[in-house]
Amino acid sequence: MCDIRPYKNQVYETLKKKHNSKNLFVDPEFPATNKSIYHSGKVLNDVQWYRPPIVYRKPQFVIDGFQRGDLDQGEIGNCWFIAAAGAVTLNPDLLQRVVPPNQSFDENDYAGIFHFRFWLYGQWYDVVIDDQIPFHSDGRLVFCRNKKDKNEMWASLLEKAYAKICGSYEAMESGLTTDALIDMTGGIEEAFELNDPSTATNEFKEQVKRVLWQAYLRKSMLGCSITADPRVTEARLPNGLVKGHAYSITRVADVTTSSGPITLIRCLNPWGNETEWLVNFINYLNSKAWDEISNEEKQELGVHALHDGEFWMSFDDFFVNFHQLHICHRGPASLGTTEDDAGVCTWNNLFRDDKLTWKEEILHGEWVPGSTAGGAGQPLKEKFWTNPQYLVRLNFIDDDDNQNLCTMIIALMQKETRQRRLHGLQGEDYVQFRVYKVRNFFLNFMLILLLI
Repeated sequence: MCDIRPYKNQVYETLKKKHNSKNLFVDPEFPATNKSIYHSGKVLNDVQWYRPPIVYRKPQFVIDGFQRGDLDQGEIGNCWFIAAAGAVTLNPDLLQRVVPPNQSFDENDYAGIFHFRFWLYGQWYDVVIDDQIPFHSDGRLVFCRNKKDKNEMWASLLEKAYAKICGSYEAMESGLTTDALIDMTGGIEEAFELNDPSTATNEFKEQVKRVLWQAYLRKSMLGCSITADPRVTEARLPNGLVKGHAYSITRVADVTTSSGPITLIRCLNPWGNETEWLVNFINYLNSKAWDEISNEEKQELGVHALHDGEFWMSFDDFFVNFHQLHICHRGPASLGTTEDDAGVCTWNNLFRDDKLTWKEEILHGEWVPGSTAGGAGQPLKEKFWTNPQYLVRLNFIDDDDNQNLCTMIIALMQKETRQRRLHGLQGEDYVQFRVYKVRNFFLNFMLILLLI
Protein backbone atom coordinates (compact mmCIF):
# COMPACT_ATOMS: atom_id res chain seq x y z
CA MET A 1 0.00 0.00 0.00
CA CYS A 2 1.14 3.55 -0.64
CA ASP A 3 2.52 5.89 2.01
CA ILE A 4 0.07 6.40 4.89
CA ARG A 5 0.34 9.47 7.09
CA PRO A 6 -1.00 9.80 10.65
CA TYR A 7 -3.98 12.16 10.80
CA LYS A 8 -3.42 15.00 13.31
CA ASN A 9 0.02 13.44 13.88
CA GLN A 10 -1.57 10.69 16.00
CA VAL A 11 0.39 7.50 15.38
CA TYR A 12 -1.79 4.50 16.16
CA GLU A 13 1.03 2.08 17.00
CA THR A 14 2.67 4.53 19.41
CA LEU A 15 -0.58 5.37 21.19
CA LYS A 16 -1.65 1.72 21.38
CA LYS A 17 1.54 0.81 23.23
CA LYS A 18 0.84 3.47 25.85
CA HIS A 19 -2.63 2.16 26.72
CA ASN A 20 -4.35 -1.05 27.78
CA SER A 21 -7.64 -2.29 29.23
CA LYS A 22 -6.92 -0.55 32.53
CA ASN A 23 -5.65 2.67 30.94
CA LEU A 24 -7.97 3.41 28.04
CA PHE A 25 -7.12 5.87 25.30
CA VAL A 26 -8.98 9.19 25.29
CA ASP A 27 -8.83 11.19 22.05
CA PRO A 28 -8.12 14.88 22.71
CA GLU A 29 -8.62 15.71 19.01
CA PHE A 30 -12.27 14.58 18.96
CA PRO A 31 -13.54 14.79 22.53
CA ALA A 32 -16.71 13.14 23.80
CA THR A 33 -18.64 16.41 24.01
CA ASN A 34 -21.71 17.90 22.36
CA LYS A 35 -19.50 20.01 20.10
CA SER A 36 -18.28 16.85 18.40
CA ILE A 37 -21.93 16.03 17.64
CA TYR A 38 -23.28 19.49 16.76
CA HIS A 39 -20.70 22.16 15.99
CA SER A 40 -23.54 24.70 15.59
CA GLY A 41 -24.42 24.47 19.28
CA LYS A 42 -27.63 22.49 18.84
CA VAL A 43 -28.22 20.06 21.70
CA LEU A 44 -29.47 16.52 21.22
CA ASN A 45 -31.46 15.32 24.23
CA ASP A 46 -30.90 12.06 26.05
CA VAL A 47 -27.36 11.42 24.80
CA GLN A 48 -24.41 10.04 26.73
CA TRP A 49 -21.00 8.96 25.45
CA TYR A 50 -20.23 5.38 26.43
CA ARG A 51 -17.65 2.82 25.47
CA PRO A 52 -19.24 -0.36 24.04
CA PRO A 53 -18.07 -2.62 26.96
CA ILE A 54 -20.17 -0.46 29.28
CA VAL A 55 -23.35 -1.05 27.24
CA TYR A 56 -22.83 -4.57 25.88
CA ARG A 57 -21.79 -7.64 27.80
CA LYS A 58 -19.60 -8.81 24.94
CA PRO A 59 -19.02 -6.20 22.22
CA GLN A 60 -17.41 -7.39 18.99
CA PHE A 61 -15.55 -5.39 16.39
CA VAL A 62 -16.97 -7.54 13.57
CA ILE A 63 -19.26 -10.58 13.53
CA ASP A 64 -19.22 -13.05 10.61
CA GLY A 65 -17.34 -10.70 8.31
CA PHE A 66 -18.07 -7.27 6.94
CA GLN A 67 -21.50 -7.15 5.27
CA ARG A 68 -23.40 -4.42 3.44
CA GLY A 69 -26.30 -4.99 5.86
CA ASP A 70 -24.12 -4.13 8.87
CA LEU A 71 -24.78 -0.41 8.46
CA ASP A 72 -28.13 1.18 9.32
CA GLN A 73 -28.47 4.95 9.29
CA GLY A 74 -28.95 6.69 12.62
CA GLU A 75 -30.26 10.10 13.64
CA ILE A 76 -28.24 12.21 11.22
CA GLY A 77 -28.72 12.90 7.51
CA ASN A 78 -25.67 10.98 6.32
CA CYS A 79 -27.37 8.35 4.17
CA TRP A 80 -24.78 9.17 1.50
CA PHE A 81 -21.98 7.98 3.81
CA ILE A 82 -23.84 4.85 4.94
CA ALA A 83 -24.63 3.94 1.33
CA ALA A 84 -20.99 4.44 0.36
CA ALA A 85 -19.65 2.31 3.21
CA GLY A 86 -22.11 -0.43 2.28
CA ALA A 87 -20.86 -0.34 -1.30
CA VAL A 88 -17.23 -0.64 -0.17
CA THR A 89 -18.02 -3.85 1.75
CA LEU A 90 -18.68 -5.48 -1.64
CA ASN A 91 -14.97 -5.05 -2.46
CA PRO A 92 -12.89 -6.73 0.27
CA ASP A 93 -9.60 -5.47 -1.16
CA LEU A 94 -10.84 -1.89 -0.80
CA LEU A 95 -12.40 -2.45 2.60
CA GLN A 96 -9.15 -3.71 4.10
CA ARG A 97 -7.52 -0.42 3.14
CA VAL A 98 -10.18 1.50 5.06
CA VAL A 99 -10.59 -0.90 7.99
CA PRO A 100 -7.18 -2.20 9.10
CA PRO A 101 -7.16 -5.78 10.46
CA ASN A 102 -6.42 -7.00 13.97
CA GLN A 103 -8.79 -4.73 15.87
CA SER A 104 -10.94 -6.15 18.64
CA PHE A 105 -12.52 -5.78 22.07
CA ASP A 106 -10.72 -8.82 23.43
CA GLU A 107 -9.43 -8.00 26.89
CA ASN A 108 -5.85 -8.93 26.02
CA ASP A 109 -5.84 -6.45 23.11
CA TYR A 110 -8.43 -3.84 24.06
CA ALA A 111 -7.13 -0.34 24.89
CA GLY A 112 -10.07 1.84 23.86
CA ILE A 113 -8.31 2.85 20.63
CA PHE A 114 -9.18 2.06 17.00
CA HIS A 115 -8.13 3.38 13.62
CA PHE A 116 -9.41 3.71 10.07
CA ARG A 117 -7.97 5.05 6.83
CA PHE A 118 -9.25 7.60 4.36
CA TRP A 119 -7.93 9.11 1.15
CA LEU A 120 -7.91 12.89 1.57
CA TYR A 121 -6.93 15.08 -1.40
CA GLY A 122 -4.39 12.69 -2.87
CA GLN A 123 -2.99 11.19 0.34
CA TRP A 124 -4.01 8.26 2.55
CA TYR A 125 -4.33 9.11 6.25
CA ASP A 126 -4.63 6.84 9.28
CA VAL A 127 -7.31 8.29 11.59
CA VAL A 128 -7.17 7.35 15.27
CA ILE A 129 -10.25 7.48 17.54
CA ASP A 130 -11.25 6.32 20.98
CA ASP A 131 -14.33 4.13 21.27
CA GLN A 132 -16.60 6.54 23.14
CA ILE A 133 -19.81 6.66 21.07
CA PRO A 134 -23.10 8.56 21.54
CA PHE A 135 -25.83 6.35 23.08
CA HIS A 136 -29.33 6.98 24.32
CA SER A 137 -30.06 6.18 27.96
CA ASP A 138 -31.91 3.00 26.95
CA GLY A 139 -28.76 1.64 25.27
CA ARG A 140 -29.65 2.49 21.67
CA LEU A 141 -26.90 3.93 19.48
CA VAL A 142 -27.68 7.46 18.34
CA PHE A 143 -26.01 7.12 14.96
CA CYS A 144 -24.96 4.22 12.72
CA ARG A 145 -25.81 0.82 14.13
CA ASN A 146 -26.32 -2.84 13.20
CA LYS A 147 -29.95 -3.75 13.88
CA LYS A 148 -29.31 -7.47 13.66
CA ASP A 149 -26.06 -7.79 15.66
CA LYS A 150 -26.41 -4.88 18.05
CA ASN A 151 -23.02 -5.55 19.69
CA GLU A 152 -21.07 -5.30 16.39
CA MET A 153 -19.16 -2.04 16.45
CA TRP A 154 -17.04 -1.60 13.31
CA ALA A 155 -19.64 0.46 11.43
CA SER A 156 -20.27 2.84 14.34
CA LEU A 157 -16.55 3.35 14.84
CA LEU A 158 -15.96 3.89 11.11
CA GLU A 159 -18.66 6.57 11.13
CA LYS A 160 -17.04 8.25 14.14
CA ALA A 161 -13.65 8.32 12.40
CA TYR A 162 -15.25 9.98 9.37
CA ALA A 163 -17.08 12.46 11.62
CA LYS A 164 -13.68 13.35 13.07
CA ILE A 165 -12.21 14.32 9.70
CA CYS A 166 -15.40 16.25 8.88
CA GLY A 167 -15.20 18.11 12.19
CA SER A 168 -18.43 16.81 13.76
CA TYR A 169 -21.30 14.43 13.15
CA GLU A 170 -23.42 17.42 12.11
CA ALA A 171 -20.91 18.26 9.36
CA MET A 172 -21.89 14.95 7.75
CA GLU A 173 -25.41 16.23 7.08
CA SER A 174 -26.18 16.06 3.35
CA GLY A 175 -23.84 14.91 0.63
CA LEU A 176 -23.35 12.64 -2.36
CA THR A 177 -22.52 8.97 -2.14
CA THR A 178 -19.45 9.57 -4.26
CA ASP A 179 -18.14 12.11 -1.72
CA ALA A 180 -17.53 9.30 0.76
CA LEU A 181 -16.61 6.74 -1.90
CA ILE A 182 -13.76 8.93 -3.11
CA ASP A 183 -12.53 9.34 0.47
CA MET A 184 -12.56 5.56 0.93
CA THR A 185 -11.01 4.60 -2.40
CA GLY A 186 -9.14 7.50 -3.98
CA GLY A 187 -11.33 6.91 -7.03
CA ILE A 188 -12.77 9.21 -9.67
CA GLU A 189 -16.39 10.32 -9.79
CA GLU A 190 -18.71 10.18 -12.79
CA ALA A 191 -22.35 11.28 -12.63
CA PHE A 192 -25.32 10.96 -14.98
CA GLU A 193 -28.58 12.91 -14.91
CA LEU A 194 -31.25 10.41 -15.91
CA ASN A 195 -34.28 12.72 -15.99
CA ASP A 196 -32.93 15.46 -18.24
CA PRO A 197 -35.51 15.93 -21.03
CA SER A 198 -32.72 16.74 -23.49
CA THR A 199 -31.24 13.25 -23.06
CA ALA A 200 -34.44 11.23 -22.62
CA THR A 201 -33.79 9.03 -25.66
CA ASN A 202 -33.50 5.29 -26.18
CA GLU A 203 -29.91 5.83 -27.26
CA PHE A 204 -29.05 7.53 -23.95
CA LYS A 205 -30.91 4.83 -22.01
CA GLU A 206 -28.83 2.12 -23.69
CA GLN A 207 -25.69 4.13 -23.01
CA VAL A 208 -26.53 4.26 -19.30
CA LYS A 209 -27.12 0.50 -19.25
CA ARG A 210 -23.73 -0.09 -20.88
CA VAL A 211 -22.06 2.24 -18.39
CA LEU A 212 -23.72 0.43 -15.48
CA TRP A 213 -22.49 -2.94 -16.69
CA GLN A 214 -19.04 -1.57 -17.40
CA ALA A 215 -18.73 -0.02 -13.95
CA TYR A 216 -20.09 -3.11 -12.20
CA LEU A 217 -17.70 -5.45 -13.99
CA ARG A 218 -14.76 -3.22 -13.14
CA LYS A 219 -15.80 -3.29 -9.49
CA SER A 220 -16.56 0.42 -9.41
CA MET A 221 -18.91 1.58 -6.64
CA LEU A 222 -22.39 2.69 -7.68
CA GLY A 223 -25.04 4.89 -6.10
CA CYS A 224 -28.30 6.51 -7.14
CA SER A 225 -30.76 9.12 -5.90
CA ILE A 226 -33.94 11.04 -6.66
CA THR A 227 -33.94 14.84 -6.76
CA ALA A 228 -34.94 16.22 -3.36
CA ASP A 229 -38.18 18.04 -2.63
CA PRO A 230 -37.07 21.43 -1.24
CA ARG A 231 -40.18 21.56 0.97
CA VAL A 232 -39.93 18.09 2.53
CA THR A 233 -36.84 16.36 3.87
CA GLU A 234 -36.56 12.86 2.42
CA ALA A 235 -40.12 12.85 1.07
CA ARG A 236 -41.50 9.32 0.58
CA LEU A 237 -43.14 8.51 -2.74
CA PRO A 238 -46.14 6.18 -3.21
CA ASN A 239 -43.85 3.64 -4.93
CA GLY A 240 -41.75 3.29 -1.77
CA LEU A 241 -38.72 5.29 -2.94
CA VAL A 242 -37.49 8.38 -1.10
CA LYS A 243 -36.58 11.75 -2.59
CA GLY A 244 -33.28 13.36 -1.62
CA HIS A 245 -32.04 10.03 -0.26
CA ALA A 246 -28.91 8.09 -1.20
CA TYR A 247 -29.08 4.46 -2.30
CA SER A 248 -26.21 2.15 -3.16
CA ILE A 249 -26.35 -0.25 -6.09
CA THR A 250 -25.16 -3.65 -4.92
CA ARG A 251 -25.70 -5.85 -7.98
CA VAL A 252 -26.41 -5.78 -11.72
CA ALA A 253 -27.67 -8.95 -13.40
CA ASP A 254 -29.41 -10.27 -16.52
CA VAL A 255 -32.18 -12.87 -16.30
CA THR A 256 -34.00 -14.71 -19.07
CA THR A 257 -37.78 -14.57 -19.56
CA SER A 258 -40.13 -15.56 -22.37
CA SER A 259 -40.05 -11.91 -23.47
CA GLY A 260 -36.27 -11.92 -23.67
CA PRO A 261 -33.46 -10.93 -21.27
CA ILE A 262 -34.22 -8.44 -18.50
CA THR A 263 -31.54 -6.39 -16.77
CA LEU A 264 -32.09 -6.14 -13.02
CA ILE A 265 -30.63 -3.63 -10.57
CA ARG A 266 -30.33 -4.40 -6.86
CA CYS A 267 -30.44 -1.31 -4.63
CA LEU A 268 -29.89 -0.87 -0.91
CA ASN A 269 -31.63 1.72 1.25
CA PRO A 270 -29.28 2.57 4.16
CA TRP A 271 -32.25 2.80 6.51
CA GLY A 272 -32.21 -1.00 6.52
CA ASN A 273 -35.99 -1.36 6.87
CA GLU A 274 -39.13 -2.03 4.83
CA THR A 275 -38.87 1.31 2.95
CA GLU A 276 -38.31 -0.36 -0.42
CA TRP A 277 -39.44 -0.23 -4.02
CA LEU A 278 -43.05 -1.43 -3.76
CA VAL A 279 -43.25 -2.54 -7.38
CA ASN A 280 -40.39 -4.93 -6.70
CA PHE A 281 -41.58 -8.02 -8.59
CA ILE A 282 -38.98 -10.24 -6.94
CA ASN A 283 -40.23 -9.55 -3.43
CA TYR A 284 -43.74 -10.43 -4.62
CA LEU A 285 -43.18 -14.04 -5.57
CA ASN A 286 -46.54 -14.41 -7.35
CA SER A 287 -45.37 -12.06 -10.10
CA LYS A 288 -45.63 -13.46 -13.63
CA ALA A 289 -42.19 -12.06 -14.52
CA TRP A 290 -40.65 -13.76 -11.50
CA ASP A 291 -42.32 -17.09 -12.34
CA GLU A 292 -40.70 -17.02 -15.78
CA ILE A 293 -37.19 -16.94 -14.33
CA SER A 294 -35.50 -20.33 -14.09
CA ASN A 295 -34.83 -21.88 -10.68
CA GLU A 296 -31.09 -21.79 -11.42
CA GLU A 297 -31.17 -18.04 -12.01
CA LYS A 298 -33.32 -17.48 -8.92
CA GLN A 299 -30.80 -19.36 -6.82
CA GLU A 300 -27.87 -17.49 -8.36
CA LEU A 301 -29.51 -14.15 -7.59
CA GLY A 302 -29.89 -15.17 -3.95
CA VAL A 303 -33.23 -13.47 -3.42
CA HIS A 304 -34.57 -13.09 0.13
CA ALA A 305 -37.71 -11.08 0.90
CA LEU A 306 -36.50 -9.79 4.27
CA HIS A 307 -37.65 -6.14 4.11
CA ASP A 308 -34.13 -5.11 5.05
CA GLY A 309 -33.89 -2.14 2.68
CA GLU A 310 -32.48 -4.14 -0.23
CA PHE A 311 -34.62 -4.70 -3.31
CA TRP A 312 -34.46 -5.60 -6.99
CA MET A 313 -35.98 -3.56 -9.82
CA SER A 314 -35.85 -3.78 -13.57
CA PHE A 315 -33.48 -1.45 -15.37
CA ASP A 316 -36.47 0.11 -17.14
CA ASP A 317 -38.02 1.00 -13.77
CA PHE A 318 -34.65 2.18 -12.48
CA PHE A 319 -34.14 4.52 -15.42
CA VAL A 320 -37.61 6.03 -15.06
CA ASN A 321 -37.70 6.45 -11.27
CA PHE A 322 -34.17 7.46 -10.29
CA HIS A 323 -32.80 10.84 -11.36
CA GLN A 324 -29.08 10.55 -10.67
CA LEU A 325 -26.57 7.75 -11.19
CA HIS A 326 -23.29 8.16 -9.31
CA ILE A 327 -20.20 6.12 -10.11
CA CYS A 328 -16.88 6.05 -8.28
CA HIS A 329 -14.32 4.49 -10.60
CA ARG A 330 -11.64 2.79 -8.60
CA GLY A 331 -8.87 4.22 -10.74
CA PRO A 332 -6.42 3.03 -13.38
CA ALA A 333 -5.25 -0.02 -11.44
CA SER A 334 -8.71 -1.62 -11.48
CA LEU A 335 -10.06 -0.83 -14.94
CA GLY A 336 -9.58 -4.33 -16.37
CA THR A 337 -12.15 -7.10 -15.94
CA THR A 338 -11.17 -10.53 -14.69
CA GLU A 339 -12.02 -14.07 -15.72
CA ASP A 340 -14.24 -14.38 -12.64
CA ASP A 341 -16.22 -11.36 -13.81
CA ALA A 342 -16.66 -12.81 -17.28
CA GLY A 343 -19.17 -15.39 -16.13
CA VAL A 344 -21.39 -12.96 -14.25
CA CYS A 345 -23.34 -11.41 -17.12
CA THR A 346 -23.99 -11.46 -20.83
CA TRP A 347 -22.39 -8.11 -21.62
CA ASN A 348 -18.85 -8.89 -20.48
CA ASN A 349 -17.27 -9.11 -23.93
CA LEU A 350 -18.02 -5.44 -24.48
CA PHE A 351 -15.47 -4.46 -21.88
CA ARG A 352 -12.42 -6.64 -22.42
CA ASP A 353 -9.81 -3.90 -22.14
CA ASP A 354 -7.37 -5.53 -19.71
CA LYS A 355 -4.47 -4.21 -21.80
CA LEU A 356 -5.15 -0.58 -20.94
CA THR A 357 -2.27 1.24 -19.27
CA TRP A 358 -2.57 4.57 -17.51
CA LYS A 359 -0.40 7.37 -16.23
CA GLU A 360 -1.78 9.14 -13.17
CA GLU A 361 -0.80 12.57 -11.87
CA ILE A 362 -2.13 14.52 -8.87
CA LEU A 363 -1.57 18.28 -8.86
CA HIS A 364 -2.28 20.68 -6.00
CA GLY A 365 -2.99 24.38 -6.50
CA GLU A 366 -4.89 27.36 -5.19
CA TRP A 367 -6.30 30.71 -6.24
CA VAL A 368 -4.38 33.51 -4.53
CA PRO A 369 -5.80 37.05 -4.84
CA GLY A 370 -3.48 39.27 -6.82
CA SER A 371 -1.44 36.31 -8.03
CA THR A 372 -3.25 33.23 -9.38
CA ALA A 373 -6.91 34.28 -8.99
CA GLY A 374 -7.61 35.34 -12.56
CA GLY A 375 -11.38 34.98 -12.49
CA ALA A 376 -13.64 33.51 -15.17
CA GLY A 377 -12.74 36.05 -17.85
CA GLN A 378 -15.59 38.46 -17.24
CA PRO A 379 -14.73 41.16 -16.38
CA LEU A 380 -10.95 41.78 -16.29
CA LYS A 381 -10.17 39.56 -19.26
CA GLU A 382 -6.53 40.58 -19.11
CA LYS A 383 -6.07 38.62 -15.84
CA PHE A 384 -7.66 35.41 -17.06
CA TRP A 385 -4.31 33.90 -18.06
CA THR A 386 -3.02 34.14 -14.46
CA ASN A 387 -5.25 31.23 -13.34
CA PRO A 388 -3.39 27.98 -12.52
CA GLN A 389 -2.28 26.23 -15.71
CA TYR A 390 -0.86 22.78 -16.37
CA LEU A 391 0.72 21.61 -19.61
CA VAL A 392 -0.21 18.06 -20.63
CA ARG A 393 1.26 16.09 -23.50
CA LEU A 394 -0.61 13.08 -24.89
CA ASN A 395 1.81 10.67 -26.51
CA PHE A 396 -0.03 7.39 -27.06
CA ILE A 397 -3.09 6.51 -29.11
CA ASP A 398 -5.68 4.12 -27.67
CA ASP A 399 -5.48 0.61 -29.09
CA ASP A 400 -7.93 0.02 -31.93
CA ASP A 401 -8.99 3.71 -32.03
CA ASN A 402 -9.71 4.46 -35.68
CA GLN A 403 -9.68 8.22 -35.06
CA ASN A 404 -6.14 8.25 -33.62
CA LEU A 405 -7.36 9.51 -30.25
CA CYS A 406 -6.22 8.82 -26.72
CA THR A 407 -8.13 9.00 -23.43
CA MET A 408 -7.56 11.61 -20.72
CA ILE A 409 -9.68 11.82 -17.57
CA ILE A 410 -9.70 15.08 -15.58
CA ALA A 411 -11.19 15.33 -12.08
CA LEU A 412 -11.30 18.34 -9.76
CA MET A 413 -11.59 18.24 -5.97
CA GLN A 414 -12.04 21.08 -3.48
CA LYS A 415 -10.28 20.66 -0.17
CA GLU A 416 -11.82 20.72 3.33
CA THR A 417 -15.31 21.67 2.17
CA ARG A 418 -17.01 20.15 5.21
CA GLN A 419 -14.56 21.72 7.63
CA ARG A 420 -15.56 25.13 6.23
CA ARG A 421 -19.06 24.55 7.58
CA LEU A 422 -17.65 24.62 11.10
CA HIS A 423 -16.92 28.31 10.57
CA GLY A 424 -20.27 29.13 9.00
CA LEU A 425 -18.89 29.25 5.46
CA GLN A 426 -20.35 27.80 2.29
CA GLY A 427 -19.12 24.26 1.74
CA GLU A 428 -18.12 24.47 -1.91
CA ASP A 429 -17.33 27.17 -4.45
CA TYR A 430 -18.23 27.00 -8.11
CA VAL A 431 -15.14 25.98 -10.07
CA GLN A 432 -14.49 24.79 -13.60
CA PHE A 433 -11.66 23.97 -15.98
CA ARG A 434 -11.02 24.61 -19.64
CA VAL A 435 -8.79 22.65 -21.98
CA TYR A 436 -6.96 24.38 -24.83
CA LYS A 437 -5.08 22.72 -27.65
CA VAL A 438 -1.73 24.29 -28.50
CA ARG A 439 0.72 23.50 -31.29
CA ASN A 440 4.11 24.69 -32.33
CA PHE A 441 7.28 23.27 -33.84
CA PHE A 442 8.67 22.07 -30.52
CA LEU A 443 5.56 20.98 -28.64
CA ASN A 444 3.74 19.08 -31.40
CA PHE A 445 0.21 18.57 -30.02
CA MET A 446 -0.23 19.46 -26.36
CA LEU A 447 -3.03 20.60 -24.06
CA ILE A 448 -3.21 23.40 -21.53
CA LEU A 449 -5.48 22.65 -18.57
CA LEU A 450 -6.70 25.97 -17.14
CA LEU A 451 -8.51 26.00 -13.78
CA ILE A 452 -10.96 28.86 -13.15
